[in-house]
Amino acid sequence: MDITKLIYYGFGGFIGFVCGIIINFVFIWVEKSGNPILSDLVRNYGAFGRYLIELFNYLPFFGVALGIILVRILFQ
Repeated sequence: MDITKLIYYGFGGFIGFVCGIIINFVFIWVEKSGNPILSDLVRNYGAFGRYLIELFNYLPFFGVALGIILVRILFQ
C-alpha cells in the first residue's frame, strides 16, 4: 500500500471523527439548554431509546469509518 493512500485515509478518518464530535457536542448542548431530546428517547422508547443513545455515543467512530469509505470512493 502506498504511503499517500494511508495519508488520505488518515485525513478522511480524522475529518469524519471531528464531524462526529461536533455533532455529538451539538446534541449535548441542546440537551443542556433545556430541550431534553436524548432524555426523552429513554422515557418514550425504553430499551430502543437506550440503544439509540448508545449509537449516538459511538457517532465519532462511525464518522471515522464513513470518512475512510468516502476517501476510498472519491479517490479510486
